[in-house]
Amino acid sequence: MKLIRFVNEKFISKQEGFGLNELLGIAAALIIAGFIVIPQMQSFAKNLMEGLAKWWNDIIYSRIFPSSL
Repeated sequence: MKLIRFVNEKFISKQEGFGLNELLGIAAALIIAGFIVIPQMQSFAKNLMEGLAKWWNDIIYSRIFPSSL
């Protein structure tokens, strides 16, 4: 209850700035950034995992554990 009153007094009903319009702008920016950043994060994670698998097979597995091949 106190949190709702605090948010209402500090952000939503405030007239001199950083009110509801600013919160909606921040939310819109986060949503738009999510559509741009999330697909890039997916390709980054895929490239990272492929690089780690290649590193594991080429360096660790073949050089450190050559007898298990």
